[in-house]
Amino acid sequence: MSTGKANNRLLALDGLRGLACAGIVLVHVWMYDHGASTDKNALDYLIGELRLAVPLFFALSGFLIYRPFIAAALDGRGAPSLRTYALRRAARILPAYWVTVIAVFFLLRAIDHPFQVPASHLPAFLLFAQNYDADTFNRLDPPLWTVCVEVTFYLLIPLVALLAIRLGRHRGRQLALVGALAALGAALIAAAVLGDWPRTTTTSLITNLTSFAAGMFAAVLVQKRDLRRRTAVALLLGGLALIVGDAVWHAGAIGPLQAREIGADQPAAIGFGLVIAAFAGSNLRAGPLATAPLTTMGTLSYGAYLWHFPMIYLLRHLKVWPENLAFAYAATMAVTCAIAAVSWRLLEQPIIRLAHRTTQRRRWRSATWRRAVIDELPVR
Repeated sequence: MSTGKANNRLLALDGLRGLACAGIVLVHVWMYDHGASTDKNALDYLIGELRLAVPLFFALSGFLIYRPFIAAALDGRGAPSLRTYALRRAARILPAYWVTVIAVFFLLRAIDHPFQVPASHLPAFLLFAQNYDADTFNRLDPPLWTVCVEVTFYLLIPLVALLAIRLGRHRGRQLALVGALAALGAALIAAAVLGDWPRTTTTSLITNLTSFAAGMFAAVLVQKRDLRRRTAVALLLGGLALIVGDAVWHAGAIGPLQAREIGADQPAAIGFGLVIAAFAGSNLRAGPLATAPLTTMGTLSYGAYLWHFPMIYLLRHLKVWPENLAFAYAATMAVTCAIAAVSWRLLEQPIIRLAHRTTQRRRWRSATWRRAVIDELPVR
């Protein structure tokens, strides 16, 4: 694959991530003034369905995190270094997350916000355990529940990779493995609904597995393959149809409530997987997704996601919250993106680069040692 093709595909995924982040911020701003209203118009329903950005985030993670492991399996190589994987994931997630949790803890105490938690509960947040305790669930910075789910997925991936390596180069078997994960996710959602499982269980990986599996499916589908334009367009249109259909299904309250709860947002998750495959596996033009505002938002998305809810708290506490939805969104985005840019430049990017340099040196030393033993040459 040429560098130009690869860059176009990465720009599309960055744009999707940026779009998801912008959508999540908008739906959370909207929730404060309009979400509880029973008098909703078409725009309200449209904004409310931007909640589907969450399964999009999960599908993107499934694709990006699983891609090097499935590449190794389909190439007949051993799995990538788990030490490298763990160090790079930790560098990407932990520093910004821990700084945010501690800063928000003190911010909420300073403004005496009802979502504040006692210091004794802080370790649960720092260890990604807040989803599993009723005393910490949906407190401090509620959107962080998804980061806990992400971290659980990171722990699962090496186990799935072991199975993938054993299945070898057979793409059909690899697709079946990921399909089995999606089916397991669907079964767990049904069990959670029918068994009335508590929220401390349903806001976990077990009921979000299908979203990650959709992205993993896309990774298997497009690895070492250039999709024909006709195939890519069909995947894109099919994916968009599933996403729109899911939104209409839920926003319009079509069919029995239990059926919607069991279906959850799995149609949209599968749709996002198809959209990701369409862009990542072909030369489809990224179009608006490749524009600077969205790709920049994609770069800053993690920091923006961590900080946007606390900024809503702060703006409302300072009584500078605009009544107009567009102005409230603009104000929230302005403050959030400013903090996210500082976080990226001074914290996230330097630590990510350090982790990459460290793991690259380790791989080089390991390769040099093995070559030296084989050639009976001294190691420099």
